[in-house]
This record gives sequence, structure tokens and C-alpha cells, in this order.
Amino acid sequence: MSIPFRLLVPRILLEEVVAQACAENSNECCGILAGLVKDEESGKIGRVERRYPLVNAAGSPIEFESDARSMFDAVRDLTRRGLEVLAIYHSHPTAPPIPSKKDLARNYSPDVVNLIVSLT
Repeated sequence: MSIPFRLLVPRILLEEVVAQACAENSNECCGILAGLVKDEESGKIGRVERRYPLVNAAGSPIEFESDARSMFDAVRDLTRRGLEVLAIYHSHPTAPPIPSKKDLARNYSPDVVNLIVSLT
């Protein structure tokens, strides 16, 4: 699995992802990190500008499924702002931060980063 660009996430947004994972600890949380990818001297850099927490419609500690309404609202807003989906994140409340077979099968796109937060 190759990473299409280096992902830079501001500390405050990363702290918000972790806080969401802790708040939804009995189930997996999920969301989108959006921003812009630019070619820089050191290569392609994706700079995250906004975080969009999504509702886990699966309501499960071992899988996530982004709720259609929260996904629609997030994509509408990031498109309006001229941003791109840079990463899809979700938590693993009971497992290490390694993509499961289901995570890999449901990969959003090879052009985005899949970020997993482990609470173990």
C-alpha cells in the first residue's frame, strides 16, 4: 500500500480526532480530513485544513460505515471551500492501528490516506 503524499495534520485537528475516538470509545469513530495537496521541493504534501467527524452508521466496535447524511454534508462543505478529501480516519477501540481485511476492501480511494487511531 503506497501513500500518495505526505500528510501534515495540525496538532489541534489531530487532538480532535483522538478526542472523538475517546468519546466514541465503545464503537469505532470515523471522519474525513480535508485540505489541499501541493507539489513542494520535498515532494507532494497534503496539508489538512479541516476535520469532518462522521456518524458511524454501523454503531460497531469492530467496523465503521459512514452515515450517508453526515458524509453528504461534509463533502458539500469541503467542496464549497475548494478542499479535497485527503484522508479517511477511523478508530480501533480494541485492536492495533493495522487495517483489517474489511478496511482494505472498503478503501475509499488509493489517492487518499487511511488513518487509523488505536485506543489499545
